[in-house]
Amino acid sequence: MQDTLNTLTQHHGGDGQKFMQLMQETAAGRFDEAFWAVWANWIAPVLSEPVQIADFGSGPGMLLQPLRERYPQAHLIGVECAPYMLDKLDNRLYEVIEHDLQQPNLPIADNSLDAITAIFCLHETSQPIRLLQSIQRCLKPGGRSLIIDWVRAPLESYIAAEANEDIFDNQTSHDSLSDLFTHFMEHNRYSREDVAWMLEKIGLTVLENVPLKEGRFGRWVVAKE
Repeated sequence: MQDTLNTLTQHHGGDGQKFMQLMQETAAGRFDEAFWAVWANWIAPVLSEPVQIADFGSGPGMLLQPLRERYPQAHLIGVECAPYMLDKLDNRLYEVIEHDLQQPNLPIADNSLDAITAIFCLHETSQPIRLLQSIQRCLKPGGRSLIIDWVRAPLESYIAAEANEDIFDNQTSHDSLSDLFTHFMEHNRYSREDVAWMLEKIGLTVLENVPLKEGRFGRWVVAKE
């Protein structure tokens, strides 16, 4: 797990607490009306009683909180490994599992979950196969997963959205440029088709594969038949 924690610390700018606060501040934009419309269309119809949902890479629990409000009796699970995120997860409201999703043997039973979310989680991994296999294994037959993440995009569109200063200005610092291009490489690992191909290869059916945010993000809904 230490290798994963080192990677996360680097990816989060060396300051996990600051990144965690950023996740809290920007949660409303991730889990907005459009998100819940997708949820209502694709995920809510397959939930059974009692509802069983896991959030992979749950961060400080910003999705688990509204899920608890919507499903007061549900069994909710947050899976996370970063200590600064785990500190914010409330195990009075949901089960918390400390686990590196790049490793097998996630302690959730086979065929046990109605739904799994993985929101901006894939790009944090050096390889996503074990995470995706855990989705396939843990979903019930008929269960679904909602995945949203960065996807490969042209450098120009990435810079336009993410840069806070003119990268071609001689006064722009080396550290700023290095941080921006490091994140570009981390965020541009997979195309939408790459992710869909991996999902299909592990035995899931892709129901939706759509671009978001001018093609910089992708959204996939998959089902276990």
